[in-house]
Parts: sequence; structure tokens; C-alpha cells
Amino acid sequence: MTQNTLKATKDSHSKSAVPEKKKRTGLVVFFLVAAVLCIAVAASGVYSRNAATAELQQRADEAAGLVVRVVHPEKDSGMILLQLPGQTMPYTDAPLFAQTSGYLKAWYFDIGARVKAGTVLADIDTPEVDQQLAQAQAQLGVATAARDLAQVTYRRDQELLKTNVIAPQDFDTAASNYHSSEATVIVDQAIVNRLEALETFKHVTAPFDGILTARNIDIGAYVAAGSGNELFRVARISPLRVYIDVPQAVAQLVKLGAEGDLSLSEFPGRTFPGQVTNTAVAINPVSRALLVELQTPNESGELFPGAYAQVALKLTGETGFSTIPANALLFRAEGAAVGVVHPDGKVEIRKITVNLNQGDTLQISGGLSETDQVIVNPTDSLADGMMVRVGR
Repeated sequence: MTQNTLKATKDSHSKSAVPEKKKRTGLVVFFLVAAVLCIAVAASGVYSRNAATAELQQRADEAAGLVVRVVHPEKDSGMILLQLPGQTMPYTDAPLFAQTSGYLKAWYFDIGARVKAGTVLADIDTPEVDQQLAQAQAQLGVATAARDLAQVTYRRDQELLKTNVIAPQDFDTAASNYHSSEATVIVDQAIVNRLEALETFKHVTAPFDGILTARNIDIGAYVAAGSGNELFRVARISPLRVYIDVPQAVAQLVKLGAEGDLSLSEFPGRTFPGQVTNTAVAINPVSRALLVELQTPNESGELFPGAYAQVALKLTGETGFSTIPANALLFRAEGAAVGVVHPDGKVEIRKITVNLNQGDTLQISGGLSETDQVIVNPTDSLADGMMVRVGR
């Protein structure tokens, strides 16, 4: 092959490679541009959709916040109904202990029995006390005989002294013997009385009418006087005491004779009447509440002592406070507050002083007047300066 032929071949290959290269570059650029356009279209669509969603949400929020319902604070009527937890307690509750030492001979009533005052609940066998009593009675007999003899001698010597038959010192001796023996009789009689009293304690009796709520002893067990071991427990449950804690804010309104209805979960739909009979006349520094006692007749014995009860206490008295619905309250970091709408539609977040939470209503002692428009069911996004429209 000649040199000219080789050169012509190279030129031919160079000319065919250039179009191929340009073609490939064009395809790459085309695909890149197409990809960029697709991404741009997708991004534009997402942005438009988000913007539209945000705009719709903003319009919905604005529409929701524009119309509010308001109420005016009402002057407190002077009648307050407090719902307070309480506990029932026996009117009288007495543990019974042994007053003499011995062995339990028999018991006659078990828990739940209704007993009358003076009813014998158990008998204690006291052989040691019995022996001590017999000995003391014998000693009393000896002392009594000695006193009687000394008394006869004293009276005889008294007559003999009048006729100067005996010396005065002999009479003094007789008088001393008589008074000494008389004192001995008094001491021995006291010992007998004490032991006889212990004998009566052999019979454990009910101190009042009530129900036996505990029996902690059985036949044959040894009981010791002063041991502190409770034998029985008797409770009087008619009437029944009920104790509640009344908040300090309304403690001054609690008066003797105030009514309160009791409700218990085991008696659905029923209430039991109660009446305030006593107060502690002092605020508990821990709970900041006044301890109040009510009494309910409980003649049927349906209510048990020690039970939880809900007490609806009715208090009356002029407070000078106002009330608003409980659902108007806003919980903010600075404390209790409400939203107040001014005549121009502007919202003010106003701090208030809640004197008493009565469940559905709040008793307010400061921060509001009767002409204020208080927003009911405010949203969490409610803020100072927001423009709202009062609806019906």
C-alpha cells in the first residue's frame, strides 16, 4: 500500500468518528435537560400542592378562630354545692381489754353481733384472784374481830377512867389499840373491795349498745391485765359520723346544721341525709382545709363505718364572688386565665383568681367583672390581640 493510500484511509476514519461523537453528546444533553425538566415539574407540583394545603389550613384556622361563643360572669347566688370526699366513722368505737388476769373460760358473741349495754361477751377463769379474795376476806375477818375487842376494851377503860380505877396512860393505850385496829380493818376492807372488783372483771361486758366488730381471743387463751391485747371491739353505728375536709376558701361558710347528702358506690341512685354537727374551728396547715363532722341517722345500719363516701355539702352565705363555666379556663404558664373579648373584637388573655372549683363552674374572686365577655371553649392558639367575632 502506498503512502497516499494510507493517508486517505486515515482521513476517511477521522471524518466518520466526528459525527458519531456529536451524536452521543447530543443524546446526553437531551436526557439531562429532560431530567431537569421532570424534576422541576415535580418540584413545582409539590410546592403548589403544599402551598395550597397550607393556604387552605390557614383559612380553616382563621375561619375557626373568627367566631367564638362568650358568656358574662354571673354574680354568686350565695348557694354553694361542694362535692367532697368523706369517710364514715362509728359514733362510738371502743376496744375492750382484760382488767383481770386468767384464762378465757367462754365467749358468747362473734363479730357482727348486735349487743346491748351490759351484755356479757365472755367469762375469764381467775383462780389466782379467787384465792387472793378468799385470803383477803379471811384477813378482814381477823382484823374485824381484833377491832371489836379493842372497841370493847376502849369503852370499858373509858368508864373506869371516870371513876379513877385505871391510870390515864392505860386508857391511852386502849384508845390507841382501838384506833389502830380500826385502821387495819379499813385497809383490809379496801383490799377486799379491789379483789371483788377484779372478780367482776371476770365478766367482759359491752359498754354500750352496738355491734361487735372484732374478736381477738379464744377459749383457753391466757389474758393478762394491762397487757394491751384487745379482746373485743364494739362500735355504735347509729348515728354514723362522716368526716370531710372543706377548703379554706369557703371554711367560713360552714355552719352547724348545714345539710349534706351522702352517696356511696354500693348504693347507686340513693342518697343519705347528713347534717353538720361539729367543726375543728381550725385550718389544717398541711391540707389548708377545715375538718368538718356530719352525722347521718343510719337507723337501718346499712352504712358501714370506715367506708368512702361522696358528700354534697350545701353552704349558704354572701360571698361577693362571680362564677363562670369551668370550660372557659385557660391553662397558661403564668397561672389560670380566660379569654376576654373587647367591644372591638380584640382578644385579651386575662389572669384570674379561682376561689373555688365547683365542678361545672368556677367561683372567681378577682380579674373579671359582670360586663366582661368571656370566651367559652377557647382554643389553645388563642392569643392576646387576636381578632375574633362573637357568635351565638
